[in-house]
Amino acid sequence: MNAVKSGRINKFDNLKGLAIFLMVLGHLTLFRGNDFIGFVRNFVFLFHLPVFFFVAGYFSKVGPDEPIKAFKRLFIPYIVFCVIWEIFNVYCLGEHPNSILFIHPGYMLWFLMSLFFMKMAVPIIDRLKYPIILAVIGSLLIGFIDSNILGISRTFCYLPIFILGFKYKDYRERFIDKFPIVEDDSFAITIAVITLIISVVLALNFNHDIISMKHMYGDEYLMEMICRAMVIFVSAVNVVVLTRFMTNREIILTQMGLNSLTVYLLHPYAIKIAKALAEPYLKNHIKITIAFIFIGAFAITYLLSRNIFTKALNKLLDLVYKVLCIE
Repeated sequence: MNAVKSGRINKFDNLKGLAIFLMVLGHLTLFRGNDFIGFVRNFVFLFHLPVFFFVAGYFSKVGPDEPIKAFKRLFIPYIVFCVIWEIFNVYCLGEHPNSILFIHPGYMLWFLMSLFFMKMAVPIIDRLKYPIILAVIGSLLIGFIDSNILGISRTFCYLPIFILGFKYKDYRERFIDKFPIVEDDSFAITIAVITLIISVVLALNFNHDIISMKHMYGDEYLMEMICRAMVIFVSAVNVVVLTRFMTNREIILTQMGLNSLTVYLLHPYAIKIAKALAEPYLKNHIKITIAFIFIGAFAITYLLSRNIFTKALNKLLDLVYKVLCIE
């Protein structure tokens, strides 16, 4: 198959396809808890969000049209799906209404706001001399503030990886010039194996709050800062390794990545429905639950990545744009 289809680079669609599958898998692990499921949850969090922010950074540009594009593609869907999730939450799940709906985003919608803030900051990032170093400092310091509103905390935490994607071409060329050995396959494989082992160790030993980086530090703030720095570093290396080895061919992940935004926006509803239907059959059956989590994650990702759902989503958003008079 062609490596590039309709102007898209399959490598990055494949990366997003893998990331969205891991995201759905990670969210399905919230269905039940045991040591293995907890490990899976921690492990995938070292990959899926870093990949999304890296790819988003890679394709970010500095230009006069970029702010309005970010507003249209990220901020408007955020508002629309905050409302849809609230309706679903109240009338289908019987939950209490969210009194700070747009300030404290619904299930997983913080990602859109984080990405929106990052996109808006690109012109500033582009002018900084050491943007990644400054971003890492910011990600470590934000842990002292209770800043979960609008996804601010994780915006800072994942900003270094977004910047890595934004500067990747330039950084890669400089790094190869200084250390040509990184182009050697055996060296890259060695780094991949080492990083995989470290990821497993972190997933086994760190609690989920540390790996997800969404809560402020506790009493042992110095150790938690060190742990956060380790999570950011390992996540960044994981993304670079995946980018190095991901195929540029069209594979099953390609379609998933192509329509990853659709899967992202719709999978919370699919997960809630799947959990409600499966709950009576999975009590006290941990092996069946594990199978359900993996098979269910693939099924949800595969089905929601079909073009019919993306077309329906686009029609909904186009209607909103028309009402708001946005071109």
